[in-house]
Amino acid sequence: MNNSFRLRRMRMMDDRRAPEFAKIVARCLIVRALRRASLRYALYGQPCMIAFVLPLASDADIFVEAAQDILRSRCRSRDRGAADYKVVYWNKPKPVRKPSVPDTNLREMLAENRVFVFVSEMESLSPSVRSALDGIVEMATPDNDVLKMAARAITKRTVPDDVISAVAGEPLSLLNEVFKPNRDPAPIVRRLARARDVGPDQRHIRSAVEQPTLDDLHGLGEAAVWGRELAKDLADFREGLLPWADVDRGVLVSGPTGTGKTTFAQALARTCNVPIHIHSLARWQARGYLNDLLKAMRAAFDEARKAAPCVLFVDEVDSFGDRETLDGKNEQYCREVINAFLECLDGIEGREGVVVVGASNLPGKIDKAILRPGRLGKHVRIPLPDAEARIGILRHHLRGELASEDIKAVAIRLEGASGAVIEQAVRDARRKARSERRPMVIADLQHGLPIRIVQSERAFLRACVHEAGHAVVGHLLGIESGSRLVETQVFREVLQDGSGGKTAFCHMPGLDRGKAAYLAQITILLAGIAAENAIFGHHAEGGGGEDDSDLHQATLIAATMEISLGLGESLVYLSSRHPAAVLSRVRLDAPLRHRVSKVLTECFERAKALVGERATSFNAVVRVLQENGHASAHDIERLVGAGGNTSDFRQSVTGSVTADEASSDRGFRGSG
Repeated sequence: MNNSFRLRRMRMMDDRRAPEFAKIVARCLIVRALRRASLRYALYGQPCMIAFVLPLASDADIFVEAAQDILRSRCRSRDRGAADYKVVYWNKPKPVRKPSVPDTNLREMLAENRVFVFVSEMESLSPSVRSALDGIVEMATPDNDVLKMAARAITKRTVPDDVISAVAGEPLSLLNEVFKPNRDPAPIVRRLARARDVGPDQRHIRSAVEQPTLDDLHGLGEAAVWGRELAKDLADFREGLLPWADVDRGVLVSGPTGTGKTTFAQALARTCNVPIHIHSLARWQARGYLNDLLKAMRAAFDEARKAAPCVLFVDEVDSFGDRETLDGKNEQYCREVINAFLECLDGIEGREGVVVVGASNLPGKIDKAILRPGRLGKHVRIPLPDAEARIGILRHHLRGELASEDIKAVAIRLEGASGAVIEQAVRDARRKARSERRPMVIADLQHGLPIRIVQSERAFLRACVHEAGHAVVGHLLGIESGSRLVETQVFREVLQDGSGGKTAFCHMPGLDRGKAAYLAQITILLAGIAAENAIFGHHAEGGGGEDDSDLHQATLIAATMEISLGLGESLVYLSSRHPAAVLSRVRLDAPLRHRVSKVLTECFERAKALVGERATSFNAVVRVLQENGHASAHDIERLVGAGGNTSDFRQSVTGSVTADEASSDRGFRGSG
């Protein structure tokens, strides 16, 4: 009897702790909210101060304990323990008027490395605390996927969908009484029916915070245009006005690291007003062996079909590999994974209503079958943001701060930065102001900018000459190469490892791609250093040194013509056009290296001759770049179209700067 009493007492004490089912749900919601608000760095030990607005005040203790579990598990050092973070809950109906109280709260929080603040109302946050926060996240109520996952973890069985739908929106504290370990669904349904009699006041649900849509984001380029069109098509599909066969069911989104491919997918789902399921090969591989991976992959597509219409996002699609380049002991494993992914994309049972969005930084490494129409047949690119987009991204992350300040100069200094870098700059500025316990000012934003080096006049002149060479020769050989000039830019300020300029081209589809086209393309790539040679007598380091440099690309094209395309001295096919395979062949094959060198030399001399023939036009382009820092395709067409010859154009370009002085200044890299 005594033991029975003790056991009952222990159970009562256990019930006082945060319920296990509720903690599972709360942890999922916190992690998801941080990721969707682009605050995921808080999960990886970085300093932060974030506020969470709860949908129900009654669930505060659950969320506080769940947050403590998250932060405790992320502590890198056991010695720091609880001192590494702080989780607080404020339930003040109005901001406290006495200045000492919020200042004290703020001072206490600033002493911690990571701080999570939970409030039931936004008004609970004083102005001083709001200015110190990295972000304010309004928590959403748990959706069916989260509830189903937690219910299965607790009950050790699959809970019917109708039961999950019936409990959606109930307080977590109440749901913990519904879902108990090893209990079958029948008692759960009966408990739910009784729970609904508690009254509507306990079931008040606040609407979730509106996350950014495509209209709120900047710098997405053609990806945003495609996304808005998809939103219209999905709306018509739901209304029965458009058959699924007419909807783009798959897209590959590519772009440099940090341009916001995952953010685009989330904004796409919100614009389309559909749920999003986020996955990756790495996440599926974490399930275990090959069979577990394949089960996880198929389960992801099954769940998406049940939630249709929806977006299924697969990150890092290039990690699947390319079956043409597979070799070694893992070849069979990788081949089976790719084949299974293709089956899921095709869908034996169909995947009507499921739009698959794949993301990759390296689209050239993706198996061609994955990119076939009907799978990920559409390819849209997210470029690095231009000046206007950078201003928009800054304003988005500033969240209304510095509204009266002109941030154009900051955006200019962030030339070449991705959206992630811009976000980090704002976060650093906010942290600097927070550490000094004052509102953020424009100087804080400038303080966190990447360090740039101001080029000397001589280095800037060389950059102008280099990019003018690309622009002039690219314009003259545009039709022959099958490419069109977009824009030329030069920079007076460059990153320590950055380039002094860039010239962008785009390929024109449907044109002849024979030997002449490839040779013209090589000539355009080498036109930068050819122009330097024509003006200064020799070229600097700006044409090489990196995998995306002019020399790397030109060498790759020339070698591919010889050993893969049958456009060289022989028709023999020796290798695929995969860059690693081609360059490996060049390094090992001396005769091939000699033939490639001969092609590069001939194209280099041709580019140099074209620059000399259009000396007047070339000089004019250099002057425009020196004065404006950029030239559009229209500018180049106007200037080169009126070009002529001069007897000596070295002096007219260099002016008072001699060839020796100009060539002695390095420190930048040109790009083609």
